[in-house]
Amino acid sequence: MDKNTLFKQVLEENKDRIYRICCAYERNQAERDDLYQEILINIWKNLEKFEGRSAISTWIYRIAVNTSLLHIQKENKRNSLKSDINENTLAVPETAAEDRENKIETGKKIDLLYECINQLSSLDRLIISMVLEDLSYKEIADVTGLTVSNTGVRINRIKKELFKLMEERGKNGN
Repeated sequence: MDKNTLFKQVLEENKDRIYRICCAYERNQAERDDLYQEILINIWKNLEKFEGRSAISTWIYRIAVNTSLLHIQKENKRNSLKSDINENTLAVPETAAEDRENKIETGKKIDLLYECINQLSSLDRLIISMVLEDLSYKEIADVTGLTVSNTGVRINRIKKELFKLMEERGKNGN
């Protein structure tokens, strides 16, 4: 299979996962799009180096997470003198009032979840993003280098921490 065909196949199979990783690391839509493109470029550049020692989806995760971490480091340096990134506005199409309210509420909960995920350590963000993708504990352990049992313990702790963060933010009206 040639590089173009393989890249298209990998992209088709992993584009949603890659985008969700971007969402976990970047709240600003324009920056998220830039990060997504950066990840795709890194996949393209390194595609011929894939050795097949793990599933290609695991390899893609590592590239996506490593690129995201580097992106965040660059952004932190650039924005060290600037204020926090503005919140994205929630664009909801005009529908029935009840449906619109449900969409707004769901959007707020998703935004809150991603804000709380952004407060986690890099490893915890990686782990929870893979949990959200329904990866097995074994697959998560392969990516992170943790044992399967340690992965399970860590996931439970992360879930508790996210629940606590979301409750605190919800009480504070954020």
